[in-house]
Amino acid sequence: MKSPGIVLLIGSLLAPPLGSSNDAWQTGRIVDVQKNVTTKTLYWLVNTPVTQDETTYTVSVHLKDKVFTGAYEAGRVQGAPPEEWVKDRPVKVQIDDDLMYLRAPAGNQFKLNIVKRKSAAMMRPVTAAELAEAYASPAANPDDSVTGFIPPATGSATAPTPRQQPASAAQPAAAPAAASKPAAEPAGTIAVRSTPYLADVYVDGQNMGYTPAKLSLPPGKHAVRFEKQGYKTWSKEITLTAGSELLLDATLEKK
Repeated sequence: MKSPGIVLLIGSLLAPPLGSSNDAWQTGRIVDVQKNVTTKTLYWLVNTPVTQDETTYTVSVHLKDKVFTGAYEAGRVQGAPPEEWVKDRPVKVQIDDDLMYLRAPAGNQFKLNIVKRKSAAMMRPVTAAELAEAYASPAANPDDSVTGFIPPATGSATAPTPRQQPASAAQPAAAPAAASKPAAEPAGTIAVRSTPYLADVYVDGQNMGYTPAKLSLPPGKHAVRFEKQGYKTWSKEITLTAGSELLLDATLEKK
């Protein structure tokens, strides 16, 4: 007879570990996807810096009554996020402590470090049809489609011919040439950085994402504001001219 201790030990070894269930995937909705490009100096060659651009993506997801924002650096393993990830798009998500996993429509997974969590209103439920559409395989588009052709009569060897309009049908008048528009004035560029990084950036009251980032703005005056939980707000008014480049580096003070 096996002792109760041995039975309990064997049972615990055979039991599946917590959190290993395949049902851990939940359904959320994409809130926002931001791309931030920073230039890093690798070394100096005489008086010329050798630089490398680093691309960071931040993805915000609404899950139940919270919004999780995760970030990852693009590379060989994880490239750019799928183009389908637009606002309100359903997405399968897993939260594991400070990590967030997102499943792309193609089936591959993205691993992000959670940099922000905030409470929100309860997410609008995702219907089965929405989820099926978000993860549906692309429809096939066969090359032998005969749309717009009339099939030949049974037994006829004549090839299909394009549909013809009746002779009596009036041909549409040619549209007048559009008036030429003046070329738009080139935008200015502002590179925003902060200490600490991943601060919210607001330009003229509109949330533009997180630091570090490069922003294209129309020429003129703009009010720039940096905010981060636990730190005092930092703000400054700038003036951009067409095609100009400006660096704004903010040091936030703790409250």
